[in-house]
Amino acid sequence: MKGQALILARALSLVFRRRIDVPPGDAAIHYSRGIRPLFWVMLAVNPVDIVLVEVVVKSVPVRIALLVLEILGALAFLALVATLYKYPHSVGKDELRVRYLSSFDCRIPLASIDSVRQVSRSLRTRGTVSVPEDGVLAVGISQSTNLSVALREPLLVDLGRKGTVEITQLDFWADEPRDAVAAIRERLPASV
Repeated sequence: MKGQALILARALSLVFRRRIDVPPGDAAIHYSRGIRPLFWVMLAVNPVDIVLVEVVVKSVPVRIALLVLEILGALAFLALVATLYKYPHSVGKDELRVRYLSSFDCRIPLASIDSVRQVSRSLRTRGTVSVPEDGVLAVGISQSTNLSVALREPLLVDLGRKGTVEITQLDFWADEPRDAVAAIRERLPASV
């Protein structure tokens, strides 16, 4: 929980500094265009909660406590929205980094990549990060992926509370899949 709070706070600091969490020279691969409006709507509803609490709750100490909690919740949610913009996937000289908000971060060495291609796939599994079939890790947006990375050999990926899985393929979403494929292929070692 403490680590998550630091990641969210860092996202807000990146907003104020007008930067993204991608090292110089690495290519950012954005993935959140399709879900950003939903997050903004959810954030916009927060003031309605505050007004409802003010109208419904009569006890002043309880109203103050709830107001503080609502403000802290709105700030945390704003930080979560910031992660959509500030923590994109990225590809550098050594690795492909696939993320989702502040809750998932997977690094794949470029030397482990056999191929990358644009392939649309609908996911029937629940959750953004899932294992729809043996050896495949999917990081979808709106239950879809549009890029597929095949690996040369199995790779262990830590899914946190879900445990560790061995994958041979990573499917994920990119807002601009053609550009993402080009950026990844451009950085693959010559032997790949």
